[in-house]
Amino acid sequence: MRKHAILVAVLGLLVVGPAYAQNVTSARLLEQGVYSAQLSKEEKSGKTVSTGYKLVKAGAAIDSGDYEVGQFEDGYPRIGFWWYLDGNPVGKIVELKMIKINPDGTTNTSSWSRALGKKAWNGMRVTEWKEAAGKTTFQMWYGSRKLMETSFDVK
Repeated sequence: MRKHAILVAVLGLLVVGPAYAQNVTSARLLEQGVYSAQLSKEEKSGKTVSTGYKLVKAGAAIDSGDYEVGQFEDGYPRIGFWWYLDGNPVGKIVELKMIKINPDGTTNTSSWSRALGKKAWNGMRVTEWKEAAGKTTFQMWYGSRKLMETSFDVK
């Protein structure tokens, strides 16, 4: 009887296992630009409480001369993009590699854990517009496959 129970358990894992395998199909760019932060508030039990900061797009064009510093706690705006990671099962966490190619040609590589079927944000904090001037490119990789690439040209 015990051998039968073990065999049933092993067969159950074989049948269920592939259903949980991750399948990353693509990453889609939703929008990009310069973002500031807006403090969100809501009423709870007669009191106004902060619900944290929400990224607010300041415009599609990135012209440092036209941009006013946002409301982030550190006072610096962000240049970035919202994207969506396609795949299944929705919610499954996968490891991605982000490569940032700076205007001077140097690169920064980092690993990110993100959920399939979810919207996410990625970008950079601008502490000095002169340092951000030029073309910055972000690449998103899953294993050896490039899922997405987007660039920002700061004037």
